Amino acid sequence: MEEPQRRLAFSFEKFWTARVWPVLRWVLFIPVLCWIGRLVRRFLLMTGFAVMLVVFCFFLSAQIASGIDTLFPNFFDALLDTDQSLIVKLHEPGYFAEQTEVISEKRESVACISSAEHRVLIDDPADIPPLFMEAILASEDQTFFKHPGFEKWAVARAFFKQLLGMSTSGASTITMQLAKDLRHGMGHRSSVKQKIGDMIMSLRIEREFSSKLQILRLYVNTPYFGRGQYGIEAASSAYFGKPAKELALHQVAFIVSLINKPALPDRLSTRDKQAKTPDEIKRANWQMVLRGTRRVLTRMEEDGYITDIEYASASEAVDRTLNAQVLARGRSCGANDYFLEYIRVQYKDTLPLNKGGLTIPITRDDGLQDVLATVVKTTVKTYIDRHQNDPDNGELRAGAVVVQFNGDVLAEVGNIDFKKLKYDVMTQGLRQPGSAFKPFTYTGLVEYHTNQVLGENNPPETLEGIVAEVSRRCRVLDAPIGVSLGRGRGIKMIQNFRSNNPREKQYWGMMSCKEAVARSQNAAAVRAGQTAGMKNVISLMYDRLGMPKPKDARQICPPYPTSAIGACDVNPLGMSSLIALVNGGFKVTPRFMHDICKDGVSLLNKEEDGRGLDCDLRGERRPVQERVIHPAVAAVMTDILQGPLNDEFGTTKSLRRGVIPGMDILGSEIWKLKPDEKKARTLAFTLETSGEIAGKTGTATNADGKTSDVWLVLFIPGPPDRPEKGVMLVFWMGKDSKDHPLGDRGTGTNKGFAETGGRNWTHAAALVLSFLQKERGLLKPGHRFQPIYRDEVLSDFDAKKLTLGKETSTPNAESSTIVDPFDPNTPPELLKQFLELPQEDSSGEEGENKDPSVETSRD
Repeated sequence: MEEPQRRLAFSFEKFWTARVWPVLRWVLFIPVLCWIGRLVRRFLLMTGFAVMLVVFCFFLSAQIASGIDTLFPNFFDALLDTDQSLIVKLHEPGYFAEQTEVISEKRESVACISSAEHRVLIDDPADIPPLFMEAILASEDQTFFKHPGFEKWAVARAFFKQLLGMSTSGASTITMQLAKDLRHGMGHRSSVKQKIGDMIMSLRIEREFSSKLQILRLYVNTPYFGRGQYGIEAASSAYFGKPAKELALHQVAFIVSLINKPALPDRLSTRDKQAKTPDEIKRANWQMVLRGTRRVLTRMEEDGYITDIEYASASEAVDRTLNAQVLARGRSCGANDYFLEYIRVQYKDTLPLNKGGLTIPITRDDGLQDVLATVVKTTVKTYIDRHQNDPDNGELRAGAVVVQFNGDVLAEVGNIDFKKLKYDVMTQGLRQPGSAFKPFTYTGLVEYHTNQVLGENNPPETLEGIVAEVSRRCRVLDAPIGVSLGRGRGIKMIQNFRSNNPREKQYWGMMSCKEAVARSQNAAAVRAGQTAGMKNVISLMYDRLGMPKPKDARQICPPYPTSAIGACDVNPLGMSSLIALVNGGFKVTPRFMHDICKDGVSLLNKEEDGRGLDCDLRGERRPVQERVIHPAVAAVMTDILQGPLNDEFGTTKSLRRGVIPGMDILGSEIWKLKPDEKKARTLAFTLETSGEIAGKTGTATNADGKTSDVWLVLFIPGPPDRPEKGVMLVFWMGKDSKDHPLGDRGTGTNKGFAETGGRNWTHAAALVLSFLQKERGLLKPGHRFQPIYRDEVLSDFDAKKLTLGKETSTPNAESSTIVDPFDPNTPPELLKQFLELPQEDSSGEEGENKDPSVETSRD
């Protein structure tokens, strides 16, 4: 039985395997295979559709994104943190910060005022130099004129490189870089989200501007190139000292290469790890500069912008001359001296000086400015050499200013070092003028005598006659005099400076006003102020001549007797108001600039309808100066102020007799010179060789009787045919604190010469006079002072009308009283106190003052 069963099972298995299973297998698996087939087909269809959709979207990406942005304006802003409203800023004139150019009367750029973005704006696409346009397109965006805002192939390439972990390329077009600048992303690496946002914004920018050239104009003003320079114009000037249109091909390639690596030539670090020393780092960076420059040239050649010959020539120039042509890093744009800083401060809150692209034609003479700076340094050095052990030398301050007779400020040094000391003493400070104040005092006295002469029944009918009569009458008594300081406060004796010259008296008795000013006699000046009336003198100074009044009423010069000799504070630049005494009697208001303009139109001078006038580049709309003193008063004072130089005992006579410019008149070096050498180096501004000169020195003392301030003011007439070209020079030096004296020589028990205006300034001032004589046509034979305007005012000039409604306020304080032993009306009790004051020891050194109650300073 077992055998048949085995045969039957074998037969069935064989039958199943050979017959049934092959058929059944197909019956069972065909539906599965069909199902799998359908799945595969559907997958392939879907994949194909997806690929076609991606390809479709890729090619129409810009149109699709634009459509979505048009239908749903806020969609991308919410998704990508972009801001469509920023696009409008590209139309605003102030979007790009543009430097303000400061120009001379010759229309030459001499300085600039700028924000951190130092930029010279290109306003018209036509002004883009062709070489720069081609270099930028070749280097930054080869398909700029074809793409709608971004380049899809560049984006795809950057995407796949990032997926493969390869070095990434930016893929940013010119328009995308503008979008990046709008979000203030320039100079920073962008995330993927920010990149996509820039692409959307680039589409918006392209829709906003109908012309690609307008977008290119915006771009050439955008990139940062290093050295604080933005835009191709500023970069061209900073690196080559030329406008962009004048650069050669290799120079253009250099500038464009810096778009991706700004400031590379000046960097203090490098990627080259082998470079350690500063020289090695510089060389390594320069090699990178050369590679970047050649890359730009190569792309220009590949794109057909330049020929093979032009490429070869430019490449040779890159290797041989580029390094020498790149300028060393200069000082940055800004108000880098006191002159420009004064202008900036005046208008910084009312006009966009830092970014408005304005033009400021200034009055400065740069040659004279350089000489004036040298003069201040020379005087400071002279003082330090004289007082090497002075512990307060760090507080030494000095300044100078030159003002033309028409008010133009030609040069100004506000302090000893602009980088360290921003405080401008000349324009902002208040200092005691000492005897430099006396011209105001004597003007008051001369005006007093002029009014008397004109008030008589038969006054002189000519100007010459009035001047002669006033000069004859203007006499003062020079003798000891005192000033009562108030009840119970004693008397201050006003005494004159004493000289070792036996021919020079300490007191001269009755003397002419010209002699009194020339020799700077203090006692005479106090009497002059008493006769003129110090209230009249102070009113004349502030209300008519134009000395600026301090904002604090307590700092206004009081009408006290000691104010006649400068015992109050004045502004150094305000001393230029004295020009009216030598220019014929016309008020002078210092001005540092002629105008402030935008695109050739004045922002300061306007028509009646509010439209700006044409820019005044040369001061042609300078207002006519107002007459503030009688021409006779001016003529008499012009003559009086020549005394300090011409008088035998004048305080600035050395300028006439001869000084060695720049050499200390009290120093040891001058005595080491051989006679022939000393004679050859000595410069004398004699009347015969240099014409008329007027001036006054000033020396102020503190409460201890020690010198605190030294001054020198000089007046130089203009040429006969241009009297308004005359100039006034104001020199000042002192310590930061008036309580700290300028040395202590000549005071107390200290021997030597005390510091004075003449001793400190004449040798240095000679440098300026020499420059004016050689380079500016002044100080020539026959030059004399004359009115800057001709008028017929003689008897009908009324000074009182100029002060109507004006009242010079003075501090409320107990007024002081003159104690004059030669005046019979002096109260006996005051006279007794005066006679009991200690008398001066005639054996003392020059300028010695042993008692603070005795005023003996002189220049």
